[in-house]
Amino acid sequence: MNSNYLVKCLIVGMLLFFSCGADNNEPPEEAPTYTITIHPAQTHQQMIGFGGALTWYSNWMTSSSNKTQIADLIFTDLGIDIVRFKNWYYPDGYPTTTSTSVMTDDNSKLHWDATNELFTMLKERVPSARVLLSSWGPPSALKSNGSTRQGTLKKDAGNFMYNEFGDYWVNVLDHLTFNPDYISIQNEPTYINAGWTTCEWAATETASLPGYVNAFDNVFDKIKNRANQPIMIGPESQDIATFSSFATLLKDKAHCGSFAYHPYNFNSGSTDTQIASQLQTIAGFNTKPNVMTEYSDNLDWFRTANFIQSCLVNANSSGYIYWKLVWATPTTGTDAALVSVTTGGQYTVTPYFHLLKHFSRDIDAGYARVEATSEHSTVSASAFINPASDKLTVILINTNTGAIHVDFDVTDKTISGITAVQSKVDNYYKVLTDVTATSSIKLQGQSITTVVLDI
Repeated sequence: MNSNYLVKCLIVGMLLFFSCGADNNEPPEEAPTYTITIHPAQTHQQMIGFGGALTWYSNWMTSSSNKTQIADLIFTDLGIDIVRFKNWYYPDGYPTTTSTSVMTDDNSKLHWDATNELFTMLKERVPSARVLLSSWGPPSALKSNGSTRQGTLKKDAGNFMYNEFGDYWVNVLDHLTFNPDYISIQNEPTYINAGWTTCEWAATETASLPGYVNAFDNVFDKIKNRANQPIMIGPESQDIATFSSFATLLKDKAHCGSFAYHPYNFNSGSTDTQIASQLQTIAGFNTKPNVMTEYSDNLDWFRTANFIQSCLVNANSSGYIYWKLVWATPTTGTDAALVSVTTGGQYTVTPYFHLLKHFSRDIDAGYARVEATSEHSTVSASAFINPASDKLTVILINTNTGAIHVDFDVTDKTISGITAVQSKVDNYYKVLTDVTATSSIKLQGQSITTVVLDI
């Protein structure tokens, strides 16, 4: 074999060896970083806040030996702004008897006492918290069928008993041990169910159904001169389609302080695009703020995060009240409460608790939503500025299955400090320890991240 040929082969081999070695030693290409841009001067809705409902099973909490720990969790740790209570005022023998000493319908006395105790526990921990009192229907004496279940408002001499209904609300407020900040005269006015208290209404009066707006006006006339007059909200409709017909009649009424809606037409089969589009119809009623006052059970943990974000951005909702703040088991699945309790008083903090905490802990009543845009299509962003204009809370949801790096640009402001917490399935509300005011943040795939910026 030719010696020159051997030399050439050796030289080529060495060149290939060192060439490959050089490639292997090159540093890996850095992942791109996308910018979240925030415009503090471009404001949207002012926040009423985040919270949950304490209705059925609340007595399981108040009778529990762990009630102090549960109260600390749901009121203090969650950073709650508003609680929705059910109206349990159903005296036996009403209206002849107005005392709350005997109330047997649906164990209303038990729940009435639990509600009063929960209000005290709430105010001890969060004095600024607001309370919404919602009614599922009037007492049986004012019902067409003589029952709190199903039926509608009773007629007297051919006329619906609006005046008596207004008097009922005066009695409710006279006998409560606290003054609610908001009242809703009827939960889901078009929904009836034989299993629990309901009452059917039309938006305006028909031959067979009373007018919700007629009753709304009558109640206001009865309570408008009270020393602690609550703000009236409505219609707490069961779905988006029902909302519009009622809201149209309430939108120009000064004594309606806020719209309220329930989006139970959404479920696991609803697309994000469908949800966004329908929520925008809520935003179209912009003569007063709106609050999502009841929803849960229909979406999994991560889709619920997307849904809350959509309510804030597409419906311009000023508040979000999770339906099951404390509820009976199960502790997993879409129908789990934020905190699940048992009859024995044991409790379990579920993933949904951490999810709502991403919004409720660092966004308070009085904050305003400001414009926020994401450079990456799979990262949704919402941002909220505090009244002093020196702090921004940013909610980032990464729907991508892979991680994405982001940094922040605040128009005409300098970021002086940053903290962040992040959750993904089975790893909830973890503090990110490696963030600085000038570094990027890694958003894990399918995660929700709350970032607080000092500006």
